[in-house]
Amino acid sequence: MEIYFESEPVLGVNITYSLNGELERDYFSSMYLFTAWASLEYPSAELIEITDSNYRTLHEQGLI
Repeated sequence: MEIYFESEPVLGVNITYSLNGELERDYFSSMYLFTAWASLEYPSAELIEITDSNYRTLHEQGLI
């Protein structure tokens, strides 16, 4: 499983991941809460940061 995240220090962390074939979106108020959730709920998931350089590719592939 891959979890895509975009972190804004003031705004929090927006995440997108696929669960049972459906895109799920969620929000966490801090990076700490996000990483704690990810390590407890999906410990084997790969966390992938959304950046300016990979945004277009991830969006075109329908991953975010």
